Amino acid sequence: MITFEYRFDILPGKAAGYEKYAKGAGKNIWSKYKGVKAVRKYKSMLGGSSPQRIVQVDLDSLATLEKILSDPGFRKAKEKFHGMVTNVGDSLLVSV
Repeated sequence: MITFEYRFDILPGKAAGYEKYAKGAGKNIWSKYKGVKAVRKYKSMLGGSSPQRIVQVDLDSLATLEKILSDPGFRKAKEKFHGMVTNVGDSLLVSV
């Protein structure tokens, strides 16, 4: 199992659009794919500190992640998402 971690900040002036996206098109974007074991979403308690948001996705394999990232529907949603966020970073994590 691997964990894909995605860290980001919401662009100034885009908070309302981001919240609408997160409750709509982006709500279950990960969990609808086979091989996704869990999705955890975090919001910073400190408000303006970076990263403001973290999403962790547990997947059964790297191949599953690659399949999701190459899916046309996912790519379209990701493009919309990237219009609302900045300071994006990601990591591939394994348990030690």
